[in-house]
Amino acid sequence: MPELSPIEAHERVIKQVFSDDYAFEIPAYQRPYAWETDQVRELLNDLLDAMDDPDTSGGVYFLGSIVLIKAPAAAQAKVVDGQQRLTTLTILLSVLRDLTSDPERRLDRGKYIYQKANPDTGAAARHRLLLRERDRDFFHNHIQMAAATTSLPETERLESSQLRLIENATLLRSRLEQMDETRRDQLVAFIIQRCYLVVVAVPTAEAARRIFTVLNARGLDLTATDILKADLLDRAGDEREDALAKRWEAVELELGRDSFVDLFGHIRMIHEREKPRSALETAFADKVPAFRGDAEEFIKNVLEPGADAYGILNDPAEVRQLFGQEASRAVKSLHRIDNKDWVAPALLRLWRRQQGEGPAVARFLIDLERLAYFLFVTRADANERMTRYANVMDEFDPRQERTAPDVGMQLTEAEKADFRTGLDGPLYRKSRVCRPILQRLDEALTAGGAEYDHPIISIEHVLPQTIAPDSEWADLFPNLPERELWTHRLANLVLLTRRINTRASNWSFQRKKDEYFLGQDGAVPFHITQQVREKLSWTVQVLDARQTELLGKLSEVWRLGPAS
Repeated sequence: MPELSPIEAHERVIKQVFSDDYAFEIPAYQRPYAWETDQVRELLNDLLDAMDDPDTSGGVYFLGSIVLIKAPAAAQAKVVDGQQRLTTLTILLSVLRDLTSDPERRLDRGKYIYQKANPDTGAAARHRLLLRERDRDFFHNHIQMAAATTSLPETERLESSQLRLIENATLLRSRLEQMDETRRDQLVAFIIQRCYLVVVAVPTAEAARRIFTVLNARGLDLTATDILKADLLDRAGDEREDALAKRWEAVELELGRDSFVDLFGHIRMIHEREKPRSALETAFADKVPAFRGDAEEFIKNVLEPGADAYGILNDPAEVRQLFGQEASRAVKSLHRIDNKDWVAPALLRLWRRQQGEGPAVARFLIDLERLAYFLFVTRADANERMTRYANVMDEFDPRQERTAPDVGMQLTEAEKADFRTGLDGPLYRKSRVCRPILQRLDEALTAGGAEYDHPIISIEHVLPQTIAPDSEWADLFPNLPERELWTHRLANLVLLTRRINTRASNWSFQRKKDEYFLGQDGAVPFHITQQVREKLSWTVQVLDARQTELLGKLSEVWRLGPAS
């Protein structure tokens, strides 16, 4: 059994935390500072409440825990978890320092921000907290240096972590300036003497990662990719860590944090090709062999090209430029589905494409949309979807240990029949299915000219779901079984750019056309709705003919063949 790394956990007041015992540094693999003003405002309010109500708080305030990579006898401490609190506390103490009128006391308070050189102890001059290299000089110049917070920069040209730093400093300075100096002095004393952190220190990165994945901290939760980043860059070594961290962060910034995590899930699916049964941060290294190898090779050959392909997949305009209008429509349609299981095969196909394969990729995306909507309309469960998409990947990227799949991208005749049946039924009753189908249908009816950037898109029934006994609809559809047969089918549904008005549901057909089915500007943005407005009446015969027409159009789009 391997020897476990020693772990030290101590409760420390802030005067011990911001002392010569600790030289904090945020490693390059950490995400940027991300606390927003609401979180900082909440922290300050909590501190003041605890200070003002010692009977309730016990006269102390617990700030949570931080996790460090730190040798027992050394001051150097890499912050694995706790960056948000240490940075925010530094901002708070810097503002309090700069608002201190007495020069001697102001200088004395500066020691919580800056460590003077001390030849007697061997301590070097340095700031107590060093942010990531990208933000380090900015933090020094605008927060940590004496008097820096008295003239904070404008925020118009700032972004990301630097914007957060200045916004939070501005908030704290505005709040603290409203207090008299006696109250600010009380706050400094309370923070330094009566606020605590649990400091967890371990000597290795591996042990630190084990700790911080199970600790609850006040800061924003680290994602699976933060954990993977820490692992990868730790193996890369100090000489390459900063350069590779910048490349990693460039991809994350381009995609956005949530999409970046999603990308790793799709890369895992490309390799695993079955339903994930363990957490991403735990299984990624096992399922993606390249991650276990050289860090730079993984970023160069997996992360960056995978992100490029993912970026294309999330940009229908670029899909149109590279692969044509029909492929772009297919991708836009795929993004409306209520799951993203289809992304892995699409991502892999874009990733592996060769020069001159544009038409083949276009056909792949068009076929993938058909398969995805078949699984969507027939409500295949997650296991069925993942198995089918794994088969699709096996068709063009076979695995040595697997035989060729019986079914993959193309639908069987039986599946086409099931697809048509699903489209022909009470589609409105299928949760989350109906709107994407209607939008795709509307696109087809307008030869792709429809645009769906409306803030509200709702579905309305022409024949109402519930009919008032004295309404026109009771006379038009007196037969209850017949009415129930048609109410929720395609032919009876329209799209609106307004919220549903229940009072309008039993309006006469003519009034609905003239008032309800118009957009706010008097126009009709959906062809499927305009078609209904052009009808002179709404009867079973009209519905039957319309259902045949709409199903025929969808069968044409998805190549389902004629109904048997």
